[in-house]
Amino acid sequence: MDVALWSLNLLALQDPRRAFRSIQICTKSPTVKIHEDEPPGKAAIIGPPPPSNQHGSNHTRQDVWEESYPSELFKRIPWVLSLIVSIRLRDWKIGVSSHDKLQPSSRLSRTSFLKHALAIILQGYIIMDTAGLYVETDPYFSQSNVSIDAPFPHHPSPISSTHAMVRMLPPRLVRASVVAAQTYASVTLLFFIPTLPLLALNALGLLPDQWSPQAWAVFFGPVSAVARKGVRGLWGEWWHQEIRQMVSTPGRSLNRLLNISTSSILGYAVLTTSSFLFSGIIHIGLVPPQPKYATLSANKIRLHIVAFFWVQILAFGVELLASKLSQRYLPAVRRTTLAKIIAVTWTAAFLCFTLPLLAVALRELGFWQVHPVPVSIWRGITGKGFEFCWSGYASH
Repeated sequence: MDVALWSLNLLALQDPRRAFRSIQICTKSPTVKIHEDEPPGKAAIIGPPPPSNQHGSNHTRQDVWEESYPSELFKRIPWVLSLIVSIRLRDWKIGVSSHDKLQPSSRLSRTSFLKHALAIILQGYIIMDTAGLYVETDPYFSQSNVSIDAPFPHHPSPISSTHAMVRMLPPRLVRASVVAAQTYASVTLLFFIPTLPLLALNALGLLPDQWSPQAWAVFFGPVSAVARKGVRGLWGEWWHQEIRQMVSTPGRSLNRLLNISTSSILGYAVLTTSSFLFSGIIHIGLVPPQPKYATLSANKIRLHIVAFFWVQILAFGVELLASKLSQRYLPAVRRTTLAKIIAVTWTAAFLCFTLPLLAVALRELGFWQVHPVPVSIWRGITGKGFEFCWSGYASH
């Protein structure tokens, strides 16, 4: 589905040959003479690029230029291939001001990216391990007849003080938090683990800098966006934006066709609806025709997934209304600590209401059938041994 949607964007909804420009960044030695004439098929140099720490040296200079659709075939092929794989359109000008003003985006050095990647991988591993151990004690994650609001089951053996404190919280809050934490950790691990061999290839000179992970767009934004904008900040700024251009372009194209300003309430509603409508459709691709562990049909599981994404549109509408009202009647409160607390509380409450839709789908797909990490750190620390947790997976 994502391939079909991306093809629709590039072939029907947009005109890359006319409107798109690839931003090229070239590192030169100061002893090399730079020609002042524009290269064929390229726009003028657009000024200094964002600082690059790739080499950490003062003995290089960088030039940045915009390359429009090349007229020569041998230059056109890499231009087109680069566009096809650039689903976030990083370092591309596309004629949309909200996107173009952020290009070219800043880059990390290879070392900085590696440190960041290792920290995120360790964080994700610990989250998956911790949540996995809790899941083993709660039948909600394995039995379809257990409601998310059902009381915690009696635990026959003594439990830790931390586990006892968790059980003092509302069951829905705890279970929704586990779903959220494991979803976040899964997504970050799936992104960052494959970057390690690519970084190694780049360090060995076998992968060009422009294709190496340190040149990619930042995967997640600042989590502080949730405190500033609530659910809109969660999805619009903090959560990964890998398919943002793919799912929002149909809405932007419809606004353009109907001559609706994207900055208007109606234009914003169209853009939001497009984004979550197609996000839901894309994610149902996670469901195989015949799920191995499911008690529900594949189509019912798909409905739970699309419902989770589509209901987010409601939150955007509520927040937009609240923002307009507060701007008019409570302008002094909008940027206070109280407003941030309200935004975070509202976001948590809304996710407690909507995440069970995703939880049902994950449970039916067997997400919690096996411990999520191969070796449990916590089991080893608590004296239960660093055993391989996946040894019995084949019997499931």
